[in-house]
Amino acid sequence: MSNILSGCGKQGQDIDLANIDISEIDKIEHTGTTGGKDGGYSYLLSKSESSGLIDLLNQVKLGNTVDEKEALSSGAVSYYTLYFTDGEEMTISPGQYFKIEDTYYEFRNYNELWDRFAE
Repeated sequence: MSNILSGCGKQGQDIDLANIDISEIDKIEHTGTTGGKDGGYSYLLSKSESSGLIDLLNQVKLGNTVDEKEALSSGAVSYYTLYFTDGEEMTISPGQYFKIEDTYYEFRNYNELWDRFAE
């Protein structure tokens, strides 16, 4: 997992989610809220769903970091926690800005890919 976040920073270098391979994933948990009262959910993705998510992540193009205040929005929020076979974890939240752990990034191909995340 360490090579996924290498080279990231405010200078415009991309984070390479294309380096994630399904064989490195133990499981993926999807959690979030629908934005309403008692609207929380949590479940594990099936192997097929996990493979589809990794294929989608491999296509994501991220840019510069974005200030959290600029990136935050109200309403539904969705998180995916990737549990790697080496014991590492990474939590992401796709949206107009793409959150990885505690950092927000420009989601350069948001318009191209967003509908596939929202399925």
